[in-house]
Amino acid sequence: MHASIWQFRGDPDALTSAYESMVAEIPSENMRLHLCLRTDDGLLMIDTCPSQEVFAAFAGSEAFRSLREACGLPEPDSLEDHPVYAAFAGGQRVS
Repeated sequence: MHASIWQFRGDPDALTSAYESMVAEIPSENMRLHLCLRTDDGLLMIDTCPSQEVFAAFAGSEAFRSLREACGLPEPDSLEDHPVYAAFAGGQRVS
């Protein structure tokens, strides 16, 4: 599993509204392990993919870029991807 960290800087209210519009278009079953954190200067989104290859295909896809743009979510100010060592959700270790 790989986790990507997307940092968006700007008005947190506008960014959370854009985020909500975006996730409304994504089937919830595609959200395997996902967090959206509101920060003082924007949003921090942490998302997981089964592999680095899946992340690269997803993050670089025109479809995802178009969805973000249509919902008003800008290009991230930074984007990182790291292999996941351990993850827990709902009190359970997940793989």
